[in-house]
Amino acid sequence: MGWTTKKTFRGGEYYAHVLCGKRTVKEGECAAIWAASGKRTIKPGPQRVRLWFSHVRFLDRHVADQNQYLLIQYRDGGREHRRGPVALFFDPCVHEAMVSKDAYKLAANEALVVYREAADDVHCSSKEKGNEVVRSIVRGPAVYIPEANEWVHEFSWHGSVANGKGSQTGRPGDEKQPHALNFQKLRCMPDQMYYTVKDVRTSDDAQIQIHLMVFYELVNIEKMLDATNDPIGDFINALSADVMSFGASNTYESMLQRTATLGHLDTYPTVIERTKECGFKLVKVVYRGYSTSNQLQTMHDNAMAERTRLRLQQDTALVAQEEQTMQLRCRQARSHQEQELAETAARQKFMILTLEKEQERKQRDEDHEMALRHLMEKTEAEVKAAALKNDEELRRYEALKRMGVDLTKYMCTVGDRQPDQHIRIDSAGPPTVHMEMAKKR
Repeated sequence: MGWTTKKTFRGGEYYAHVLCGKRTVKEGECAAIWAASGKRTIKPGPQRVRLWFSHVRFLDRHVADQNQYLLIQYRDGGREHRRGPVALFFDPCVHEAMVSKDAYKLAANEALVVYREAADDVHCSSKEKGNEVVRSIVRGPAVYIPEANEWVHEFSWHGSVANGKGSQTGRPGDEKQPHALNFQKLRCMPDQMYYTVKDVRTSDDAQIQIHLMVFYELVNIEKMLDATNDPIGDFINALSADVMSFGASNTYESMLQRTATLGHLDTYPTVIERTKECGFKLVKVVYRGYSTSNQLQTMHDNAMAERTRLRLQQDTALVAQEEQTMQLRCRQARSHQEQELAETAARQKFMILTLEKEQERKQRDEDHEMALRHLMEKTEAEVKAAALKNDEELRRYEALKRMGVDLTKYMCTVGDRQPDQHIRIDSAGPPTVHMEMAKKR
């Protein structure tokens, strides 16, 4: 068997005029049958239907899951929203249109602005007073499905166009365009956007562009809805006014020197006032630089290069002078240190010599005392020896005296001079000798 291209279930594209026949309505299908009288009958499957001069049309089946809803437009002008999960066949005799739409999924920092027509005033004629409409704000996190008498506010703000889509933040150097940002969900959180203020003229008629990044936060939705329909457009207009005033009050050089003040909130009084009126809070403004024409930028670069060169020369001269001063200071300090070292060395040498001399004197005194002590001891020993000798001689003389020896002779004999030589000659006859005595030298 070959592959078939027929669908499993028939839908609204199937329409047939049957004179006599039958049709099988499968389970999951539904058919509307018009008889010859024009009366319509709905035949849900599964069943088999006999047809006689009838018109048969199968109905389209519309499905919505739990995150969707069916928008049903009735032929009598009524409208209904059915929350999913739901499945319904489109009956051309009852329904004008039927479509499934996604529910609004809101994060914790998102909100919807919803308008509701009061139920009591739905049937008021056009000649009477307009219907009363109530505005409400649905805050996330939530999955919101509007009722049939409700509609969601469509916002159309200034924004940046990138790849065919609008962007609220944008990118550096882009241009904000009106109605570029179309959305329904509001972001109730701190946000930021890039913006470039063009054609800023200084007091000396220099034309530049100031690049900024603005941080803001939506704090009061009701106030924003009552005050403006395009807060971004109001912000950029107020921002341009403040930057233009800042540029007009400065020359080109003074503005370049005061660019740091472009990051202070005090520089943007108009923006602060307008954000408060619109229910926003201006958190901060970041200065991201500037740009100008090539000719003016070249002149500024040349002047900056010349100033830088002169400043570098001045810095070089100052460094050289400081180096010379430092060298002189170091030499002076080194000279003082050398003098202090020489004085310290001389003082130490003098102290060492003084100590050596004092030590020598102490040593001589000690040697002298020792020599005197030794001499005294020697003298005492000699005196004692002489006394002992004298005592011995005295005892001997006393002994000789007791023996009857004439002490005077004895002492004279002992004390007489002793001859230098004794010569003895032994001979039988009388000797005849001539002798020559050696003389003492």
